[in-house]
Amino acid sequence: MNCYFPAIAHCSDTHDFIHIADEGELDEHHWHAGDRLIDGTGRVHVLSQGEGEGLYWRPLPGLVCLPELNASLRHFAAGLGICCIPKLTVRSAEEAVALIAWLEMQ
Repeated sequence: MNCYFPAIAHCSDTHDFIHIADEGELDEHHWHAGDRLIDGTGRVHVLSQGEGEGLYWRPLPGLVCLPELNASLRHFAAGLGICCIPKLTVRSAEEAVALIAWLEMQ
């Protein structure tokens, strides 16, 4: 996998975000097909499963869509009870990674 850490994972079942400091930390979580890993450069990897194969992180072409990422981050922050949700906007994937790290410390 060609992912640059730190990164954030967006869980497909709960729509939660998790800060991932390094590749070794990926083993500390229980992932599901469809979960996405977004690194600070904006590259996205989706957890996929081929027929008769185990789960693997498959890179997607292009970079993360910032408007969609911002909408997901606002939804996540609202669930945490963070105020001023309409003003919450990141301008890069790197800012999104930093935001999730900060939210986890709150």
